[in-house]
Amino acid sequence: MMTENENNMFEEVEAELDSDPTQEVETEDFSAPVAASSAGKSAASLSKRSAEVFRGIWASLFYSGQASGTGLVITASSRGEGASTMACGLALSGSGPDAGAKVALVDFNLRSPEVHKLLGVNQSPGVTEVLLEGQDVASVAQQVGENLDVIAAGNAAGKSLELLKSKGLDSFFERLLKDYDYVIVDAAPVNAFPDAQILGSVLKETALVVKSDAVPREAVAQAKKRIESGGGKVVGIILNMRTYPIPNFLYRRV
Repeated sequence: MMTENENNMFEEVEAELDSDPTQEVETEDFSAPVAASSAGKSAASLSKRSAEVFRGIWASLFYSGQASGTGLVITASSRGEGASTMACGLALSGSGPDAGAKVALVDFNLRSPEVHKLLGVNQSPGVTEVLLEGQDVASVAQQVGENLDVIAAGNAAGKSLELLKSKGLDSFFERLLKDYDYVIVDAAPVNAFPDAQILGSVLKETALVVKSDAVPREAVAQAKKRIESGGGKVVGIILNMRTYPIPNFLYRRV
């Protein structure tokens, strides 16, 4: 559950879209996109303000024509840039009443899975149990809202390379892309691990989350190069945690 302070901070999230929003999206500082409920059926929702932000990001990625497919890997160059939070927010937005799409959110951040914590679902069974133990995808999918299913990482400790080399990896995603309108995949940072490169070669399209004023351009360029060398394509850069030198309400009047 989010604390009161976290919730208040999240209510202050805003975003600005460039005139060509397919190239870059900016968001201000926030820690988590959802209020998760652990009582009874798993449920999570975006605050009113943050819902507007993620609707804009979703439209920039999927409705602009920049992303040609319906599967998207979300990653960053390094840890702590907000990729898991962004993946959760996008999945909630795309499956919300405004978009109405059926979305699968897959936690393939096997080194440090966070999706189950953010959305208040179980960590296992999940991806690990499907790929290594042969469980059916439908049996591990956890419903979060009417149109959103979460496939958690599962018991993935020490099994990352085995999962990435699994012969069932391609068919796993083929099944998801057939059963859902969109598939959002959270992946480990691409400059530290090969996961996003491999997943990008399967799903073809990737969005990079970049922590504003904290990550060197060279690191972002390296991340893009790694994804492309694996056969994937970077379809958007999400500039996250932007700060303003003056209060935002004044900034918008300058």
